[in-house]
Amino acid sequence: MRTIHRSALLLPLLAACGTGPLDPGPFTLEGSWLGTAYPLELSFQLEQDGDNNVTGTGVLRGLEEVLETVIDPDNETKLDTVTIDTVVTGTVEFDVAGDWDHPNFELDLTSEGYAAAVYDAAFVDQDSIRGSLQGSGFNNPTIVITRQSAQP
Repeated sequence: MRTIHRSALLLPLLAACGTGPLDPGPFTLEGSWLGTAYPLELSFQLEQDGDNNVTGTGVLRGLEEVLETVIDPDNETKLDTVTIDTVVTGTVEFDVAGDWDHPNFELDLTSEGYAAAVYDAAFVDQDSIRGSLQGSGFNNPTIVITRQSAQP
């Protein structure tokens, strides 16, 4: 009798969660994403259909810090760093295709003239993802991307 009572309490909880305990709920790849792991910046514009197929576009940018120094006015033998700026040294646009199996997914990144790469990732929470780039000369740098636009 006690087991039936526990099951009766569990059913409304499961129903409130969606279709089951593995339902992705509020997690979706739909939208704009951006992340930086110096010297790389990765951005995505993604769409996800009802079957969890993911398509979209993205941009990978190479970054470099530029320092400007001047002579210290109080001591002419010393230099002071006046400005630090980050500039884009290269940009590659790519197409994205993949499928999502909550919480993990792999996105295939393809761009004409380059070998294919993969962003192998998992959700940290509904608005941030941690993943690594593999292939096309990348040796698994970890890049965390965050949602830049509200969920649909």
